[in-house]
Amino acid sequence: MYEQKTVRHFYKKLLAFYPRAFREQLGESMEQTFNDLCNEKRQNKSGLFGFVLWTFVETTTGILQEHVLLVTQGYAMKYVTTNPKSAALVGLLFTTPWVLLTTIAGNRIEPFFSFIRLVETTGPFEYILPISVLLLIPAGSFIAIRPIFQMGAEGKRKFYLVNVLLGAFLLIVFVMLSVSLGSVIYTCDVLQIPNCD
Repeated sequence: MYEQKTVRHFYKKLLAFYPRAFREQLGESMEQTFNDLCNEKRQNKSGLFGFVLWTFVETTTGILQEHVLLVTQGYAMKYVTTNPKSAALVGLLFTTPWVLLTTIAGNRIEPFFSFIRLVETTGPFEYILPISVLLLIPAGSFIAIRPIFQMGAEGKRKFYLVNVLLGAFLLIVFVMLSVSLGSVIYTCDVLQIPNCD
């Protein structure tokens, strides 16, 4: 009985990953159907594990299909910029290319490091890749704080602390990295100091 409660709990959590409109329309009936079928399988003592595994796989596939459908219909960007949790997550994900590029370059991870060196050229164009990736950080900050500028249903703006903190953090990181990269460009390319790293 305890295992069945755990399975039901996890299935309910899995249904939460469906898009809101789909979840509001069909989530409750899907949960009830799952619970009924679990009870039937338990009473018949037949293949509960296989049923649960197949249902979880099928539901996960359905969740992915519904999100792809939303993206193809153009609702995803509207949802991302109005939902504070999604905006914070996407804003944070915008820093991922910079973190990956820095990790690869700092640790000289092959074959990615060779590819980055191949893409880079010498002279002032040497910094195009790092600068373009660096510009994703303020874009992520803007996406993170975007829900604050939206008017709510009651005509007022809402304050989302996590979004504000994330947006401020990303801007601080952007300024620090920009100053650091700017000083490297100035000392290496403008002043042309030998053995500049």
